[in-house]
Amino acid sequence: TEPRYISFGAPEKEKIEISYGLGVDAGGTYTDVAIYDFGSKKVQSKNKALTTKWDFSIGIEAALAGLDNEILAKVELVSVSTTLATNAIVEGEGQKAGLLLMPGPAGIPDEINSHTPKCVIAGSMSISGIEKESINVGEIRKTAQQMIERDEVSAFAVSGYGSIANPAHEQQVKAILEEETGMVVCCGHEYSDLLNFAVRGQTALLNARIIPRMLKFFTELRAMLGKQNITAPLMVVKGDGTLMSSAMAMQRPVETILSGPAASVAGAKLLTGMDNATVVDIGGTTTDTADLVDGLVEVCNKGAQVGGFQTHVKALNMRTIGLGGDSQISWEKEKLFLGPRRVGPIVWAAAHSSTGVDMALNFMESCLRKGQTRKFSQVILVATEGDVPFALTGQERTLYSLLQGRPYSLDELVGELGLVSSQFVPTGRLEGSGLVQRCSLTPTDLLHVNGSFVKWNPEPAKRMVRIFAQLCEMEEEALVTFLLQKFENNLAEEIFKKQLEKDVDTNEEHTTLSKLLMDSIIFKDNSSYSIDVTLKNPIIGIGAPVDYFLPAAGGKLNAKVIIPKDADVANALGAITSNIVIKKKLSIKPGPQGGFIVEGISGAKTFSQIDAAESLAIEHLEKLIQDLAKKAGTASRIVEMEIVDKVVKTKNGSNLFMGREITAILTGAPDLLQEDGVIDEELHAMREVG
Repeated sequence: TEPRYISFGAPEKEKIEISYGLGVDAGGTYTDVAIYDFGSKKVQSKNKALTTKWDFSIGIEAALAGLDNEILAKVELVSVSTTLATNAIVEGEGQKAGLLLMPGPAGIPDEINSHTPKCVIAGSMSISGIEKESINVGEIRKTAQQMIERDEVSAFAVSGYGSIANPAHEQQVKAILEEETGMVVCCGHEYSDLLNFAVRGQTALLNARIIPRMLKFFTELRAMLGKQNITAPLMVVKGDGTLMSSAMAMQRPVETILSGPAASVAGAKLLTGMDNATVVDIGGTTTDTADLVDGLVEVCNKGAQVGGFQTHVKALNMRTIGLGGDSQISWEKEKLFLGPRRVGPIVWAAAHSSTGVDMALNFMESCLRKGQTRKFSQVILVATEGDVPFALTGQERTLYSLLQGRPYSLDELVGELGLVSSQFVPTGRLEGSGLVQRCSLTPTDLLHVNGSFVKWNPEPAKRMVRIFAQLCEMEEEALVTFLLQKFENNLAEEIFKKQLEKDVDTNEEHTTLSKLLMDSIIFKDNSSYSIDVTLKNPIIGIGAPVDYFLPAAGGKLNAKVIIPKDADVANALGAITSNIVIKKKLSIKPGPQGGFIVEGISGAKTFSQIDAAESLAIEHLEKLIQDLAKKAGTASRIVEMEIVDKVVKTKNGSNLFMGREITAILTGAPDLLQEDGVIDEELHAMREVG
């Protein structure tokens, strides 16, 4: 029952050393770029720019423009972390994919029963991978054509019960669909080795849906890098903090879910050398909290849940809250709220158009003088430059034209557009495309007011604080202090919940005990007693606003707070310094009629002797891992395997063999420089998914 370990492969004779790497993190608010010197282990140049979600490459190009051109020309490797896949899933974007199911005895679970279009086709496997019903080639061809003509699908996903034990049916259906339609086909077994064919199918479906978005991103990114004469290999951060080549990412975009937060944890590890810590990444939009455990990103083994979809994508175990430097501060129903919506700071809006913001603030102040505060929006809209990606309605055209003249408060626009309420101002599509930016009071403005951080003229922020002070009947200085402390308290509460969730369900936030616990620990809001907590592991803070909020929040938890140098671009550094990790597993189980079955290899291989079964499994894993490593972009060929037998005691005390698991892993740097072949690999991947 003790594990056995074996190793295959030899180190490359001439390992290619990379001197300079470019890390890029396209986050929710800002795009960070950093050039890292692998020799000196230092950042040579770094910069930030606003993220352009409607076209990520625009924000990346703006960030690159602030780097040292001489050093940029020496870059030999580029690695990107991006929220693209996460955003596409959450926002329901992507191409229409048809789902073909072979549910077997399980039927169609609720998770995918609501998806359309879908179709159940012939083909059935037992849980151990024994074929019960063969597939019907004619049925598959007919179903595919019907889905294309009737439902206008442009991709397919296939999932079958028992495919983890024997993926033969899924592979056969994929081959038929590709031959018949020439379209992208994604199979459940390709993205997971876990049970639950419904979630495997859902993962494959999401992957098929978002492939065009990833293809477009890399096409634009490669063109933009070409302008900088950068033709280096292009890597992408996966949701578990490891890397894969852009060619692989175009075919498996779903694996980049939570790519950005994973890069931030990897960056925290690089900057501090800590093996065990809580990493707190405070951005403009959100605060992400995750753990480093024994030097690795803590991963959620059951798979990431994104946009209401449960997947089998291994991603970091993370908490996210809508709390950042650009979180909207609002006064509604006689209460002050902080977040979760992200807006542009007033100081940024004034830097964009000081005269227009002054006029909008004048309107707000006049409303206050007239006592018109009941539905006071506290929002200013600012137009940004860009191409309009859709046909504007008449009201949208009038609105955008007004905003191109100057920023307006939302309430001003009600009169200009002849509407009865600000909720009817047609901002949705204009904001979604980045042509209009909503601005209001934010924590960034508060820091300008108290002088902690000053990048722009603080006077517009002071006027906005004065307006809020009148609304909530507080002194201006007291209001600023209250709101900054609210940020610190909310941050401390979130950090503590990250630790608490290891023992209890922290989603039960509204229970009396949960509220009492938080009030007593974080807010000390209990007349009878207070509770002190001491975190055993340190807190590593990264992100631009971290210096201003984390020390006080960590102090409430008696935690050691570490804010390393270059914490503002930790995500980009994590992207360029991470490794490629390929991990696969096969199982050998006793057969229902004697002998042993190797699960996970097409054909449900059956053997009379376990040694023969193990030999086949090892040979298959070694070749599979090394092939995947090459596609992922590493020259490493050393495969480590762990072999574990599961044995249980029966009632009479004898041993019962339940199965043998063989897990293979390969770890390597992204060092497979293919020179002229780099672009060829990407073009080949584009052809396959295009």
